[in-house]
Amino acid sequence: MLRLSNCPLTKNRFQFDLKNDMKNNIFIRNDLKNWKEYTPVPSAESISMDQKLRIEKIDKLNAGESMYGPSPLVRQRLSRFKGFQFYPDPKYRTLRKEISKYVKVNVQNIFVSNGADELIDVILRLVLNSGEEVIDCPPTFSSYSLSTILNKGVVKIVKREKDFSIDTDAIIKSITDKTKIIFICNPNNPTGNVTPISEIQKILETGVLVCVDEAYSEFGGESAISLLRKYENLIIIRSFSKWAGIAGLRLGYGLMSEYLVKQLMKIKQPYNVNYAAVIAGIASLQDTEYREKIVSKVVKERKNLESEIQNKGGYKVFPSGGNFVYIQTTKKQLTKIKKECNRKKIALRFYDSEITGSALRITVGKQKQNKRIITILNKSI
Repeated sequence: MLRLSNCPLTKNRFQFDLKNDMKNNIFIRNDLKNWKEYTPVPSAESISMDQKLRIEKIDKLNAGESMYGPSPLVRQRLSRFKGFQFYPDPKYRTLRKEISKYVKVNVQNIFVSNGADELIDVILRLVLNSGEEVIDCPPTFSSYSLSTILNKGVVKIVKREKDFSIDTDAIIKSITDKTKIIFICNPNNPTGNVTPISEIQKILETGVLVCVDEAYSEFGGESAISLLRKYENLIIIRSFSKWAGIAGLRLGYGLMSEYLVKQLMKIKQPYNVNYAAVIAGIASLQDTEYREKIVSKVVKERKNLESEIQNKGGYKVFPSGGNFVYIQTTKKQLTKIKKECNRKKIALRFYDSEITGSALRITVGKQKQNKRIITILNKSI
């Protein structure tokens, strides 16, 4: 057994007092020593423990999750599966075939991932050299910038317009020889607005790799799938977390050129998607009736929320193509809403910065949940 005191490395600058040097982060990458940890919204499990509520009783409307849950077929297939002792197929051929039928894209153009977050990270790991740039358009999904920094890239900010639409001309003008990829969330998270496909096409014409995140596309907006054949610099990200109600199983997929799929296959973890997620994904895709019913319910409830809140008491509701509604208000009203939500044990997502304004994002819940939210907003006027 090698003792630290006998190790040749301790004769030079590596000689150290372990306790103190660990405190000084000597093993950590220099650029991550002062890394500010990303703080996600509280999980359903933590809310359940803190508030002593059963998970199914929680009004958790802060993370874009489905309040309707997965298809009954998902539960049935998971309960009957007998192969959890084995690793899944690392190429995920059956799942990719089902996705292919759903999106009308060839199997060789599909890559599956452990949620959209893993896909964002592995794409950046594939394409970024140290110091190269990624164009990000905030306010938007934070994983783009977080994963860029973790993969030693540089985040180049191109702010959205006041209505949260992307500034296409500014994006194109900001492209340099260091620009490697541009992220566009469509519909955008957290603001819900939809970017016209014509604007995405203008950016694709630059030849830079463009990643269009369509995690919420089932609820509104035009997909960029029709552009895949023409543009090999297009990657589309999709998710099962929202419409399929299986956020906890972490399943996403990307649509892109066959070449990019092959390159991602080379660097991914062998079994990056677990068996339960594979089974749930296939069942979700096969239960067309349930999918269409749930999406229809969410869109209907979203429209009800928008109409009930719009132009009332100073609230500004932004048109949404997602399963959520983004509302700007005043700081005073936002404080009132937060207090009332805490009292009623309702979890919403709150924002208060120069780029977002004082705002809240409400995940569209079931009718009873949405009515509770409307009551709170009316009370806070």
